[in-house]
Amino acid sequence: MSYEKFLEHVVKVTDLVNLDAYPIQDIQSPTAQALVAKCRQDLDKNALCTLENFVSPGALMVMKTEIDGLLSSAYRAEHERTPYSWRYNLDFPDGHPRRALHLNRYGYLLYDQINKTALISQLFEWAPLTEFIRQVLGFETLYRTADPYLSIVVNVMQTGDELAWHFDTNDGVVSLMLQPADEGGHFEYAPYIRDEVDENYGGIQELFEGSSSLADQPAIEAGTFVLFKGRRSCHRVTPIGQTTHPRVNILYSFDERPGMVFSEASQMEKTQPRSGANVGLTTRT
Repeated sequence: MSYEKFLEHVVKVTDLVNLDAYPIQDIQSPTAQALVAKCRQDLDKNALCTLENFVSPGALMVMKTEIDGLLSSAYRAEHERTPYSWRYNLDFPDGHPRRALHLNRYGYLLYDQINKTALISQLFEWAPLTEFIRQVLGFETLYRTADPYLSIVVNVMQTGDELAWHFDTNDGVVSLMLQPADEGGHFEYAPYIRDEVDENYGGIQELFEGSSSLADQPAIEAGTFVLFKGRRSCHRVTPIGQTTHPRVNILYSFDERPGMVFSEASQMEKTQPRSGANVGLTTRT
């Protein structure tokens, strides 16, 4: 089906999602509740839940077209930072994992660059999706964030780009893989490599050296919806090899609080990227 033909037939957001496989529009149905239970189980065991072919082929094609029209306005970032962001890393000795600087190089689009009528935005605004995510993550409440820039971030990675090893600052990352690269650009992670008691710096050093038995690269194809717990699971996107098209991954942002907006510093980091900046090392204040 062509782009124009698909748009002629799209009358509601339920046309975007593969509801035969994932009937989340009726979240209390036995089939949907079984899906919620399976996703919870996957997250508990592997820190990762992947739903293949979550969006319809036609919707996937339209979303790719939406992004293609914005690529010329994508931001670019290139910097070194530690996997622990900027948190007090100079208090640790040289050679410590918290002092390790890794290169990040990537492009991205922000929410204010995306038309609110675009299918990418419509999926984000669809209430049944929010409720499905809430039940899977086990929150009492869950809301779409209200940040004008960071509610949706689309990572766009070309040949030579990479996202280095890092931990997230929260649990419950929600993403949709729009388009993998031809070569490289694999999501690689070590599930629950640390916990609330043990940072497991030895295991993390092995991960950096490529000798960890915990590292895994699950296959994530176009149209796959992903829920991930990255606060205790170190992860990266491997370097992009030769590719005829960018790797495109959409990140959707939710929060337990209504109307949540990210800090001005977080917004500025994205809207005013500092090429080459070393943002990984600071002293304790």
